[in-house]
This record gives sequence, structure tokens and C-alpha cells, in this order.
Amino acid sequence: MSGNPSVVDNPQLGEQVRQVIAEVLVTSLEEVQPGRALVRDLGAESLDFLDLVFRLEDVLGRKIPFARWQQFLKVELEAQDLAVAITPEVVQRFAEQEAARV
Repeated sequence: MSGNPSVVDNPQLGEQVRQVIAEVLVTSLEEVQPGRALVRDLGAESLDFLDLVFRLEDVLGRKIPFARWQQFLKVELEAQDLAVAITPEVVQRFAEQEAARV
């Protein structure tokens, strides 16, 4: 897969991330709101995050090693309760970071 640097400037990325989250968690788009914890509020489980990364690969048009998601969480959410800290905004920041990779 080749990356698409123009995705970073795509104002639809946030909406695409919300859609991916809704699909992975089998919930309505209306449930995927800013500040909602994917685990605590929307019922995400560890395997859902693997699926989430796979689907972000499709959105971004590039391969994303799952280890990069794990490293992102370790750095971005250090010492936080992941059940509460992983929100749609966190997933979007990860997607933006991945889209910007050369």
C-alpha cells in the first residue's frame, strides 16, 4: 500500500475515523461522540483495536503495524487508564500521525 499525504489535509478524516469506530464497535455513528471512551462507554475490547487499525489502513491507503498503535498509546496516554482515555479524538490523532508518515 502506498500512503496518501493529501489525507492529512482532508477535512473528512475525522468523519472517516468516526465511521470506522462505529463499524468496528457495531454501534451508531451518533454514539461515537467526542470524549466518549471507546472501552468504558462503547464496549470496545482488545481485538476491536486490531480491527480498528486494519480499517484505518484502508482509509489511509497504507500498512500500519499494530505495534505502532501500541507505541502511540504508550507515549500519548502514558500512565492513564486506557479504558477511559481512548476516545475518538485519540484515534483521530493516531490516524493523522499515520497519514503524515512518509
